[in-house]
Amino acid sequence: MILNVVLGILWLIAVPFGLGIFPCSYLQKKYRSPGMIFVVGYLIMMALFECEYLPALFFKADFRTLCLIFRLSAGFLSFSFLLLGWRDIKSLTFPKIHPLFIVFIILVVLQCVARWFQGVTDGDDAFFLGTAVNSYFGNSMYVLDPYTGFETGLDVRHAISPGGVFLAFLSDCIKLHPAITAHIVYADILLILHYIVYYGIGRILFEKKEENAALFACFICVFDVFGNVSFFTGATFLLTRTWQGKSVIANLCIPFAFWLLLLLVKEEETGKQWRQKRLIYGILSACTMLAALTNATTGVLLLPPMFLIGSAAVAIARKKISPVVVSMIAVLPVGILALLYKICF
Repeated sequence: MILNVVLGILWLIAVPFGLGIFPCSYLQKKYRSPGMIFVVGYLIMMALFECEYLPALFFKADFRTLCLIFRLSAGFLSFSFLLLGWRDIKSLTFPKIHPLFIVFIILVVLQCVARWFQGVTDGDDAFFLGTAVNSYFGNSMYVLDPYTGFETGLDVRHAISPGGVFLAFLSDCIKLHPAITAHIVYADILLILHYIVYYGIGRILFEKKEENAALFACFICVFDVFGNVSFFTGATFLLTRTWQGKSVIANLCIPFAFWLLLLLVKEEETGKQWRQKRLIYGILSACTMLAALTNATTGVLLLPPMFLIGSAAVAIARKKISPVVVSMIAVLPVGILALLYKICF
C-alpha cells in the first residue's frame, strides 16, 4: 500500500507537474496557477505517449518495452523542465479563498467521492478496460480481443488511439489493476482537471472579479451533476464514463482548447510578448490535439477544425494572420501521425 502511494505521488503528481511547469512559465503571471500546470503536464504526458506509442506499434514492440521507454523519456523531460522552470514556482498565482470558492471545492470533492461508489457497465467501458487489461496482463497492444482475450491480430480501427494502453501504463506505474485505476484513481484526476480548466476559463471571462469565476465554476458543477438529460451529453460522459477516451476529449481537451483561444484573444501584445504568446499557444494546441488523439480517434476530427476556426476568429479580431499560421503548423503533427498510420497499417 505504501509503495502504491509513493508511486502514485511520483507518476500522477510529480511527473505531470514537472512536465507542465516550464511551458506554463511563458504564460502571464495571473494565469500561471499550480492547477493549470497539472493540466498542461497531463496533456503533454498524453501527447508524448502518442508520439512514442505509434513507433513502438510499427516496430511491433511489446507493452513492457513501451512502458520502459516512456518512463525514461517522460521522467527525463519532467526533470529537465523542472530545472528550467523551478524559478517560476515563486511567481505562481493561487486562487483567493472566499465563500464561493469554498463551495466550489466542496462540490468537486463530493463528486470525486461519489465517483468511488459508481459502477458503469457499457460496451465502451468493456472495450476500453478490456484493452487496458490485455495490455497490462498480456504484454501486448491491440492484438488481443478486449471482449474475449483471444488473439485477433492488430485492431487497425482503434490502434491509432492508445487510450486503453495509456491507462494500462498508469496502472503499471502505480501497481494497481486497470479497473481500479480507471474507476477510482484516474477518474478522480480527470474530474479535478476538468474543473481546473473551467475555473481557468472563468478567471479569463471574469478577470476583474474573481468571485464570479468561482460562481461560474459552481454553475458548471451543478450543470454536470444534473446534466444527465441524454445518454450523449458531456455531463453524462463526465460522471459515468470519466476515464473513457470520448469523455476525456469532451471534458478536458475541448474546454482546454477554449481556454487557449480565450487566452490568445484576451489582450493585445506587441513584439517579444506576442511572439512568446504565439509560441506557447502553438505548442499547447499541438499537445492538446495529440492528447485528444491519444484518447480517441474522434480527436482527429474535432480538435484540428476547432483550433483552425477559433484562430481564424482571433485573426479577424486582431487583424493578424499569425494565429492561423501557428494553428496550421500545430495541426501538422496530428496530420502526419494520422497519415503515417494510414499508410503503414
